[in-house]
Amino acid sequence: MDVNGEGQDTASERGEVHFLAALVDELMRAMLASGVMTKAQLNEVEQAVAQRVGSPPRAW
Repeated sequence: MDVNGEGQDTASERGEVHFLAALVDELMRAMLASGVMTKAQLNEVEQAVAQRVGSPPRAW
């Protein structure tokens, strides 16, 4: 277990974040494939997320 100075299990939390990111990615792909969302809408979602987390957006 990787515990930081505040007693938080950072490795476990990092694993959960990666799992959730993969789950969201699969959901977005399914929504695109089924026609629920367009590429433009997915790009808007990516842009909003990128602004919140401070990373470059992915292109759909």
